Amino acid sequence: MEYEVTIGIPVYNVEKYIRSTLESALAQTFSSIEILICDDCATDGSVDIIRSYQQTHPRGRDIRILHHSRNMGVGPSRNRLIQEARGHYLFFMDADDLIETDTIETLMTAMEEQQADVVYGSYDKIDRVHYTPTQPFLYDSQTFVGHDAFAMYMFSQHGKFQVSVCNCLLNLDFLRRNQLHFIDALFWEDMAFTYDMAVHVERAVLLSDVTYHYLCRPNSLSNYQDRDVLQRDEILNNVSTIDYLKGRCYSLREKPYISSLCYVLQVNSFYIVCFVLKFWHQIEPRMSYRKLRQIMHHPMSLWCILHFRYQRASNLLLWLIGNLPTPLLILTVSMIRIIKNK
Repeated sequence: MEYEVTIGIPVYNVEKYIRSTLESALAQTFSSIEILICDDCATDGSVDIIRSYQQTHPRGRDIRILHHSRNMGVGPSRNRLIQEARGHYLFFMDADDLIETDTIETLMTAMEEQQADVVYGSYDKIDRVHYTPTQPFLYDSQTFVGHDAFAMYMFSQHGKFQVSVCNCLLNLDFLRRNQLHFIDALFWEDMAFTYDMAVHVERAVLLSDVTYHYLCRPNSLSNYQDRDVLQRDEILNNVSTIDYLKGRCYSLREKPYISSLCYVLQVNSFYIVCFVLKFWHQIEPRMSYRKLRQIMHHPMSLWCILHFRYQRASNLLLWLIGNLPTPLLILTVSMIRIIKNK
């Protein structure tokens, strides 16, 4: 059976949330939707709940469940969803989030009008960790046409742009044609996928409509929680994703957005080092100072940076920090962190 849209949901031990998530997906005003679940070897009642909806809900026949033989993580689960989806378009959804009843209809309307590769909706963040007020993240409605136009916007507006793959409608033919996939990383696999995707996009749409409600909850992989002990490997998993993206930079050196991309990656590296220094005594086993210097390594040479058209000074400063002797690098980053926190 073919569908216009597949809503792809990786599932692992979310029995407290999956009913609400599934009901919001099944309540869509758009009719031609497949709900594709990837069971990543859940050990609770998540899949039993989904099966009950298959049997009792009026749209239950549109629910399909894929099963992994072992727990593989979010990235491989999403790759399986890309491979197995029967829709022409794919919408990723996390198993603890919610969407509006007209989310797919809203995104599909823009997709068809603009013949886009990707359409993003606006969203809000519901904090169930610290219970801060709900934060809306609203885009200005706009369309990007032409190679590099979307990537240029995204990398230059990195603080205002979501890197999550949830809440965007993706053209599956575009994904498969460009062989886009998720890297096998515990953290920030969304960022790697979104950055890899952006460089291929010819037409993209941003909408001001809020179409997604992102739940920030305790024990979610998406967030560092308040803990007495932080595992070094968790932080290094983040670093590995940034290193993967840095490794892609040289092949993009002639692109107009390369200076913005480098700056984004270096800023992320800088904040990782700041985080490590802030929680130095809580990280086990301890991270070496030499590793912090490696994290700050700039992906481009000094010669390339001096020829950047945009953000030359910012990249040069970050390059210089990364090339300081290790003790001086630690001192400099520590001082900047203290000044920024005042």
